[in-house]
Amino acid sequence: MKNKRDNLKPIKKKNNTKKNLKIKTNNLKKNKKKTKTKNTKFIIIGISLIIVVLLLGLTTYSLQKNKPVITRNEKKEIKIDYRNYFYNIVNTKNEKKLYELKEDNFEEIGKVSMGITLELIEDEYVDKGYFKIKDLDYYIDYKDLEEGLKEEENNFFKNYIPFNLSIKTNEVTNLYQDNSLVYSINIPMELPILIKEENFYGVMYKDKLFYVKKDEATTIEQKNTDLKYTNGIAALVYHATYDSKNKEEKQKCLNNNATICLSDIQFDTQMKYLKDFNFYTATMKDIEYFIDGKVQLPERTVLITIDDGYYFDASAKILEKYDLHATLFLIGGLAEVPEWKTDSWYSKNVELHSHTYLMHTPNVCSGGQGSILKCGNKEELLADLKKSREQLNGSTVFCYPFFEYNDYAINVLKEAGFTMAFAGGRQKIKVGSNKMKLPRYGVINTSTMEDFKRIIY
Repeated sequence: MKNKRDNLKPIKKKNNTKKNLKIKTNNLKKNKKKTKTKNTKFIIIGISLIIVVLLLGLTTYSLQKNKPVITRNEKKEIKIDYRNYFYNIVNTKNEKKLYELKEDNFEEIGKVSMGITLELIEDEYVDKGYFKIKDLDYYIDYKDLEEGLKEEENNFFKNYIPFNLSIKTNEVTNLYQDNSLVYSINIPMELPILIKEENFYGVMYKDKLFYVKKDEATTIEQKNTDLKYTNGIAALVYHATYDSKNKEEKQKCLNNNATICLSDIQFDTQMKYLKDFNFYTATMKDIEYFIDGKVQLPERTVLITIDDGYYFDASAKILEKYDLHATLFLIGGLAEVPEWKTDSWYSKNVELHSHTYLMHTPNVCSGGQGSILKCGNKEELLADLKKSREQLNGSTVFCYPFFEYNDYAINVLKEAGFTMAFAGGRQKIKVGSNKMKLPRYGVINTSTMEDFKRIIY
């Protein structure tokens, strides 16, 4: 009998090894692919983060360039380098507060108007963000400023003699320039009067000229100065000054008109005397104010005028040498417009005004040298005067050719827009003098130093 076991056929085992190996291999490949994909993503993300950080860094640098440097100390306090905001000349962006330093604290004292140019100085409080205004005891916050442009300061008013009259302001002192409010300071002040205008008083505050409205102050009599002021001003008139080292120039000048041609040596001697004896050489604005009784000028004051424009170089150099002021009455057709366009054409010491454009013409009208201005065609005269004024930035000051004028000439000048006119006459200009008939003293090459002294004193 067969063993039951003998009838049993051996069970055939399935060979799954290759299949399993294949599956494992595929799974491994898939896992590697997934790992590679993940790694690639991580790399891309990492690179992206690095790029973002770099871009942020560059942007921050760009934004911080020329701005205050902000740092944090160990206590995590923010510190700003305020010096990066500091400029010597600044403009106010809007109406801003003024601060006064009291016991190391800054307290509001007033206001400064919008668009005002300020000159600042550095002191120890710059590092706290407060900048001191030059010639004032007040400060302004760094946030209230932007860079401005420096304007040349005109200190003519420092030569004025104060009236023995002062203003006393109300609770708030408002200081104006060019009819615009500059400072509003919350304290009353007493200030000497330098200029009397119709609606304002000119005063010097912290070494600068400001104006106070008459209805915002009262006046009080006060002994402000012992300095003497002048009652009359000699206006000197010169013409050509030649370079004595230039023989050709000397001969041409003397041949043209020997009397009014001075050597540079003679002109220098006279100007040196004015400088040595502390004479104030007035501007045309000074003269206008003086005639109107608005200012008091120093006892030793003169007005230097030069007519025509011929042989002018030597005199201009001498004026600069002694830092004296003069007016050149220019015959406009003598020069190209670009050369003479502004008052500072030749020198800061010379202002330019009209001697006609091309109407310095003799032998046309009757009497004297026959200046055309006394009887010429009105429309032609007005056209010439208009051209002269335009060339000289709207000047309203005139000098009569050959010192000659009549009522007709004066009326034409007024119609053309002139407000002051000079002639001859050998008298001093006084308070209340007729502005259209202002006298001058002619200085010629036969004038001695004694003659010169008698004129100016």
